[in-house]
Amino acid sequence: MTQTENAPPRFTLPKVTDNPNGWGPVGVSEELSKVPYAPYSKADRVGKIADWTAPAEGSYGYDRRYDERNQGGRRGRFGQTAPEAFGSGTASAFAYTHAAEDEQSFSVVDRAAVPKKTGFKSARGGRPAGRTAGGGGGGGWQTAGRGQGGARGRDDRRGQQGNRRRFGYNDKPARVRDPSIAVGPDWKVVEELDFVRLNKLHYEAEEPEDLAVYGTVNYYDKSYDRVNSKTEKPLQESDRISPSLTTSSDRVLQDFAKKSSEEDFTVFATDTILAALMCATRSVYSWDLVVTKSGNKLFLDKRPGSGLDFATVNENAADPPMENPEKETLNTPGSLAMEATRVVQNFAQQAVRSGEEVTFSRDVPILDPHEPAPSAAFRYRKWPLGEGTNLVLRTQVTAAVHQPGAGSSLEGMPVRSASHPETETLLVIVKALNEFDSRAPGSGGAPDWRQKLDSQRGAVMATEIKNNSNKLGRWTVESILSGADQLRLGFISRANPRDNRKHTILGTTSVKPKEFASQMNVSIGNGWGIVKTFVDMCQNKLEDGKYVLLKDPNKASIDFLLHISLEESLALEEDDLDEGDEEEL
Repeated sequence: MTQTENAPPRFTLPKVTDNPNGWGPVGVSEELSKVPYAPYSKADRVGKIADWTAPAEGSYGYDRRYDERNQGGRRGRFGQTAPEAFGSGTASAFAYTHAAEDEQSFSVVDRAAVPKKTGFKSARGGRPAGRTAGGGGGGGWQTAGRGQGGARGRDDRRGQQGNRRRFGYNDKPARVRDPSIAVGPDWKVVEELDFVRLNKLHYEAEEPEDLAVYGTVNYYDKSYDRVNSKTEKPLQESDRISPSLTTSSDRVLQDFAKKSSEEDFTVFATDTILAALMCATRSVYSWDLVVTKSGNKLFLDKRPGSGLDFATVNENAADPPMENPEKETLNTPGSLAMEATRVVQNFAQQAVRSGEEVTFSRDVPILDPHEPAPSAAFRYRKWPLGEGTNLVLRTQVTAAVHQPGAGSSLEGMPVRSASHPETETLLVIVKALNEFDSRAPGSGGAPDWRQKLDSQRGAVMATEIKNNSNKLGRWTVESILSGADQLRLGFISRANPRDNRKHTILGTTSVKPKEFASQMNVSIGNGWGIVKTFVDMCQNKLEDGKYVLLKDPNKASIDFLLHISLEESLALEEDDLDEGDEEEL
């Protein structure tokens, strides 16, 4: 080692420049000649050598408002720009910044223990994860418990869907539907009834009085109760179609109107019309009623070809079928409604036995004698609504069922003949639910009936109640109004998802109307409250004339009760006749 290396370090004083005339440097030294100069303000935040809390500019979460404040974005007391301090916002030029790509490549290893996922295991290894060992051997559908397994998966899916809706992911524009009838520009709004108000109504109606019963019903064929997805039966076309006459076209109701008391206020309607009004708060699609007031009489009618004549499909689903403005496809709401209506009519006439019937005392004046008579009985009933107001209603049942030991609903009814004892005969309404394509848009998340109907019929029924709340609610109310003991539902599916003309029967189920209404949360008292409020409004506020009750297509309200002048009334009737002629063609 040399002597120079062993020499002690020397301390050399830096060069100090003295300014005898003031404070500050006299000139720029050679060492600082290439360093950029920036004035300093005490209001600025001094950057750190390594600031891990401040993200890099251009990365996710970078707050540009901080730069705006640093660059003189301060506001005065009343919003005007405050004067900038000398050197404000320039100290950030010397702050340390790190690249955004370096920040993204940096990661921390999580050493925490990962909990094991709780799954469902079977002793045989072949049971699906949805059924638990704690549920017993009865095959009932149960979850493992709160916060575990399938329940957690369903909650996670709900949370994901909720986040998508909350944060705007996959947002769809609101559907704008057209009203069921064109509203005239000079129609006068008499009253607006929103669903919130209607849901709070309640009225307990008295027991009805039977006025007359017409027609013949066949006994239900119980062999359809044994049909399943493996022994399915084809649905056959039937020419025995039950008529769907409106109130004003019913000659029996017209005779009752002529004989009604002049002192009482009497309302005339059909079960289809009244059920639509009682379940109005469940409806989504637009529908309308024609209200005619003449003195102390009120007639509730439906227009020919209106939406009340058709059975909707997945009306209450979260993602219902969509219209196709370019062309009419198989799975549009209109096509599905026509298909469902045909399925209901054909199944109701196929599921009865032709030789076993219950015939009532009179023929049916509203049926065409030249057409095949359907299995249908028309029961005219009268309800007192209090304060001199009565309701005369035409109800309908489609079949009877022989059930020994179950009692009889024919007591007091004029029965001419019956194939089975009257004390063992119950009245039944037969309807049908139809499946078009479980994988198509608008199916409402319904499972494949051919795979799930036999093993998970409760889940299939729960999905139908959710997606078709209005339709099933109306059918249930119609069953209660007609005094039927049972509501039998058929499960009908397309033989080919691309063909809406051929269908197969996959199974049936039977429910009691009042118990089914309680299961669906259908309040009959609330329905009667809606009817009572509507009748009182028409009696006290309306003058004689024709009106239209319209369900708003885009709001949860029945927000129009519109007056129609004489000219518009005649034009409306002509339009109805034209629509009826087009349908017949």
